[in-house]
Amino acid sequence: MLDERAQEQFVQLWTAAQPAVAGYICALMRDGEVAKDVLQETALVLLRRFAEYDSQRPFLAWALGVARFQMLGHQRDAARSFLTFDTELMERFTEQWAETAPAADRRAGALRECLEKLAGRARDVVRLRYFEELTAEDIARRLGANGASVRVMLQRIREQLRQCIERRMQAEGGAL
Repeated sequence: MLDERAQEQFVQLWTAAQPAVAGYICALMRDGEVAKDVLQETALVLLRRFAEYDSQRPFLAWALGVARFQMLGHQRDAARSFLTFDTELMERFTEQWAETAPAADRRAGALRECLEKLAGRARDVVRLRYFEELTAEDIARRLGANGASVRVMLQRIREQLRQCIERRMQAEGGAL
């Protein structure tokens, strides 16, 4: 069992890496519920084996390696799956994901901040379109507008969000 300091260190590292690991697993697994199970199994393996973790290596790379083996194990156990992975391709995908996930996480954070700054009506339109998954026509009916004006509004909001994200990423010194 890990001591309290090691437990805290694990929680901090896992909390930072979990979104990237979840995205990686979801990108490779067809079934969302199975992906959640594999993510939980990955977290348990990481916790159980945390004493073996080499702190000189990036935690995310180690977590992605464990996730990869968990997915391969699940694939092996679920022989009825039609989806199979070439081992070399999966290794390359894992390496690429480890490189791009931090920037994606920064972009997602910038998007959250930019969404919070949207004015009331624009925020409502975004919520209706992307969180409630309504069509432009459904949104128009709710707001007493027409579908074309809602589509134009959505296009303008997306452009405003894109520019906001780019400004935040540049301010942080991050890649776009």
